Amino acid sequence: MMNCTLQLCVLKVILFLYYLDAAVAVASPCRRTCLRTVGSSLMGGSVPMIVKNSVNAESPPSDLLIPTLSGAKFAPEYDGQWFSSGLQTKLGRSRILAQELNPLQQVSFFDDNELYYAPFLFGSWKVKATLKSKVYPYGKFYVPSKSLIQGSPRNRDEQVGQSTTYDLHYFSAEDNAKDSNSNANKSSTTVTLGPKAKVIADRSFNAISISREYQQLAPIQEVVWDPRKDPTRLSLNFGSQPVTDDMRPLGPRRAEVYIDSRQSEFHPDGSSYACAEKSRTVTISTGSVIVSDTESTTEFQKIGPDQVHAVNRIAVYLTPNPNSREGVLWQEVRGKAVAFFDYELEMQRSDGEACVKTPK
Repeated sequence: MMNCTLQLCVLKVILFLYYLDAAVAVASPCRRTCLRTVGSSLMGGSVPMIVKNSVNAESPPSDLLIPTLSGAKFAPEYDGQWFSSGLQTKLGRSRILAQELNPLQQVSFFDDNELYYAPFLFGSWKVKATLKSKVYPYGKFYVPSKSLIQGSPRNRDEQVGQSTTYDLHYFSAEDNAKDSNSNANKSSTTVTLGPKAKVIADRSFNAISISREYQQLAPIQEVVWDPRKDPTRLSLNFGSQPVTDDMRPLGPRRAEVYIDSRQSEFHPDGSSYACAEKSRTVTISTGSVIVSDTESTTEFQKIGPDQVHAVNRIAVYLTPNPNSREGVLWQEVRGKAVAFFDYELEMQRSDGEACVKTPK
């Protein structure tokens, strides 16, 4: 009898400590770092790569601790009114024009793990990206970081109407493989587009280019990516000991990006192409591990041989972190996107170049 009573008391203490820990975690402000999306949108396509932007950017304060049975209500808040009526693809319209958005799903697990772009994107491009609008479908209350309200995933101070110019590269995977075998002693080779070439984004070059031009607080210094071995995984290194604007050291950090779903669509006349990718990023720094989910959808429209117009949407999702405020809010919105950042991209082929240097 004594043993049963003692065991019951121990069980009660364990349960009390468990629920106390959960309550503290939920009630505490979310110490979340703003994550930058260097997305396929930004990479000229639809591959969201997350880049850490700031330290301890707390979420908006909240008194809500327990998810309601009815869930979050659709009550959008806007920063900038904008609507793109010229989208040509079903994929582009369904993802970019959606008012509420569920995470992108992989259509078939037998599909290729690489995202192949339209042949007209092959080459080197100068891109001018303009932020046209920010939309919070369930209100700013559900946004995981203040920096996503004050700015955007690309820059914590980016405002609607601002433009940024950067370079993007796309190369032929097939030509790259052939030239790599015949030029084993060369660090890079120059290739031109073949009639059956599969065009992919140079994720390493594009990520560093975007990070630099958006003047990110902790810019990407190195990208480890092997499209032949595993095109769905990237490792981002942010350099040693970056500092904040007030010179506080952030410490070393790195991020692992896992691209878990992708879709694409070619318009029948070949003049338009849309692609979407969703990724999960695990950012590791001193005493901190942050998981973030984002999605990037882009529709490209060929205007001329050296000119492309594109529309891009970056969608930010919450993650179902247990015993956290974000996990509670994730239940409220049923896993749907809590923020949209819509861009217009004007792309001009760099000096009329019809070739690019392929990565090693």
